Amino acid sequence: MACGTSFVKYVLFFFNLVVALFGLAVVGVGVAVLMNWTLITQELQRQGHLAVAPWVFIIVGAIMFVIAFFGCCGAIRESHCMVVTYAIFLLVIIIVQVVLAVLMFTYGETIQQHLVTTVDKIFDNSRNSPSDSERQAAQVVFVNIEQQLECCGKGGPSDYGRFTQVASLPSSCCVRSGTSTASIAGQCTLIDANKEGCRQKVAEIYQTWNKTIAAIAIGVACIEVVGALFALCLANSIRNMDRRYA
Repeated sequence: MACGTSFVKYVLFFFNLVVALFGLAVVGVGVAVLMNWTLITQELQRQGHLAVAPWVFIIVGAIMFVIAFFGCCGAIRESHCMVVTYAIFLLVIIIVQVVLAVLMFTYGETIQQHLVTTVDKIFDNSRNSPSDSERQAAQVVFVNIEQQLECCGKGGPSDYGRFTQVASLPSSCCVRSGTSTASIAGQCTLIDANKEGCRQKVAEIYQTWNKTIAAIAIGVACIEVVGALFALCLANSIRNMDRRYA
């Protein structure tokens, strides 16, 4: 096998070894959510279309591992069949990524509206769900949203006034840069709370990053095209070598 072909062989091997390990990590995250994070799982199930989120992680991670396995083993074992199968899988993924990127560019507003609606549903469930377990699960999820996005309520702090008469707000409403801004006896008040609602925050983040994510998907697809070409070149070299020594 020529020097250039050997280089392609080991590049494919090590690249796919990393992808296979990452795929296993993604599967692990999905399994952890299903097995251990009961409250989050219950709230995801409550939201309906988010109930499959852990399974999506598991399936995506498993697909990544299987495809990387074909590339890794096909390259190191110099198997024409496995390398060609890997190249075909890669071409399918490239097509899917490009389609998803186009959808993000084309239907960005629709996707954003779905995200905003989901935030609203989680907040409403956290305040007035008839089931204690569902309400607790929604509260855990929404508190994390408020802490991570530094927001309060779905539209602003005044949302809590519709459900409670107490002067203080949840402590998660007074979190900025990971620290509490509550100033009166450790209580979060309207003065200290983050003024922006989580609905607006989610919309802003999506508007900021949706085109970037779509562009990254296309960029990764371009890299995958190179990987597919490498795989096809290696497959052709393996086939020629098999014919030479047949």
